[in-house]
Amino acid sequence: MIRALLKSNVNYLFYAGDTKGDAWNMKNRIDTKKLVIWLISAAFIIGAVIVVILFRNGSGRAYQKYNDGVNYIDPDTIQLSDSSVTVSFSEVILSKPEETRKLVVYEQSGEVSYTITDKLWGIDWDQTTKTLTVKYTGKGSFVVELDQIAQGDIIDDQENKILTIKIPHPQLDAIDINPDEVEIGNQTSGFFTIGDIKLTVEDYIDIESELRRRLVEKFDTVVNGQQADDLALDAVYDIYYPVVQAVDGDYELKIEFK
Repeated sequence: MIRALLKSNVNYLFYAGDTKGDAWNMKNRIDTKKLVIWLISAAFIIGAVIVVILFRNGSGRAYQKYNDGVNYIDPDTIQLSDSSVTVSFSEVILSKPEETRKLVVYEQSGEVSYTITDKLWGIDWDQTTKTLTVKYTGKGSFVVELDQIAQGDIIDDQENKILTIKIPHPQLDAIDINPDEVEIGNQTSGFFTIGDIKLTVEDYIDIESELRRRLVEKFDTVVNGQQADDLALDAVYDIYYPVVQAVDGDYELKIEFK
């Protein structure tokens, strides 16, 4: 009986041991399956990240290689690849030659006066003379007439890539007199004079003409002319430099007087 009992206990121990082994194996299989699933998921995520990075890099390179469609064909000409239109320096600078183009490079204000006299019986004596002083403040403008630039004034040095434009010297522009701004002072009368000086339409015309002449004389001086010349070179350069760069960015620009 003791043997039978021992035998049954031994069988029970072997049976229990087998059960624990199966459970261990099953657990290992489950862990392996989870590991495989995790590895597949990780590989998928890494692949997706790589695709996104490659897509972005590809887009950036495509953007950097963008072509604006402008091809340089001559030192002074450009041509659009989608058309047969060419643009040269002279065509741009001399466009619309029928237009009057004046560039104001220097302005100055000044006051002039003019004295009107009325002599009794033509006697040159203070006591028989009436005087009236007229004042006017005007503005003088020195201008460069850009419409006077001709084909021969545009010199293209293709070897050194220098464009020279020759311009006329600035000139004092026409001075307009505004009658409403003419100041008429108080009259001075001699002892033997009677009444006020009466101005006619012809008198006003003469007054405007004389004021204009005196303003021209005041503004049109050597000093003002030199000042206008210095300013003209810079002003014309600022106008045409963007044009030259648009045609050919490698060119330099020089402005000279004729």
